[in-house]
This record gives sequence, structure tokens and C-alpha cells, in this order.
Amino acid sequence: MNYQRKSMKKILLSLSLLLLTLLFATNTLASSGKIEQDAGPYHVIMQTNPESLMANQTGTMTIIIKNKATGQPVTGAKVMMSKSTMVSSSTGDSGMAGMDMSSSMDKQGGTAMQEQSSMGGMAMDPGSYMAEGMKFNQPGQWNQSVTISSSLGESTVKFPITVGKSGPNLVLIGSVAGVVVIVGLLAAMLKRKKS
Repeated sequence: MNYQRKSMKKILLSLSLLLLTLLFATNTLASSGKIEQDAGPYHVIMQTNPESLMANQTGTMTIIIKNKATGQPVTGAKVMMSKSTMVSSSTGDSGMAGMDMSSSMDKQGGTAMQEQSSMGGMAMDPGSYMAEGMKFNQPGQWNQSVTISSSLGESTVKFPITVGKSGPNLVLIGSVAGVVVIVGLLAAMLKRKKS
């Protein structure tokens, strides 16, 4: 009888560790939101914060620009972000503009991205440009065009962006529920052992 309890404890402990590992692995995979592309003389890296954008929630886009030939950061560039266009959505709409920006668009219909050396007390890489207040009005696949002008020349790069439906994080909710069930089972087993 004692052997069965020890075996059951080992199984439950293994399952709980597996569940926690899956929780962290899922969040890590979901947060790899960095896209790199070459455009003319530039190597461009795009990151968003939060990494998984959701409809009707504001976010920040950071563009890191490097000289493709030397790998050196490109500073002092004029970086313009055009309005995003939707490629596809769950409703079947396509080709529509649908990103609101907290800053106003200039005469060319773009938003200037500001060069940043730090954000919230943390140092940023040289050649980092940021646009805050991005908000997509519906989930789906979007294209974001960014035009870069510097002494190296002018180029435009398009980044694909996936915007998810806003709502509860079902992976997190399910993981917490699983941990609660496992803790309950362990508590019941320990209570039986004491009796």
C-alpha cells in the first residue's frame, strides 16, 4: 500500500513539473516576435511590445537599422512608418487600413519613428527607432511598411504582422487550473497518509 502512494506521488510530481514546463515553453515560443529583413543597403530588425499584438490594444514598434555591408548601426536616419494594410482577417476583409496611432500622421501619410537611446531606464542598441501607441482595429494578417532614408540611400521594407483576438489567455488559465488540480490531489493524498 505504501509503495502505491510513493508511485502516485512520483507520477503527480512528474505531471506537475511537465505542466509547468509546458506553460513556460508556450510563453517563450509565443514571445519570439522579432523579424529581420534586408532592404537596399540596410539590415532591418522589427520588434513589437507586447510581442504578441492583440486587436484594440496599444503597442510599441521598435526598428533596429544596421548597415548591411558593415553591420554598423545606422543613426540619424529618417524613418517613416506608413499606415498598416490588412492582408487577411477572419471576417474575409482585406486590403484595408486599420491601425490607429497616438501621434499624428504627417503630410506623406506616415508616422515618423523617433530614434531612441534608452527606454524606461534601459539602454537600447544604437540605430533603434520607435513608434508608440500602435493599435490595430481587428485581428488578422497585416503588412507594415517602413521607409528608411539616410546617407546610404532610401529603401522601404514591409513586415508581416499577425494580430490576435484580444481576450483571456487560455493557456495560462488552463495551466493554473491544472496546477490547482495537482495540488489538490497531492493534499488529499497527504491527508490520507496522516489518517
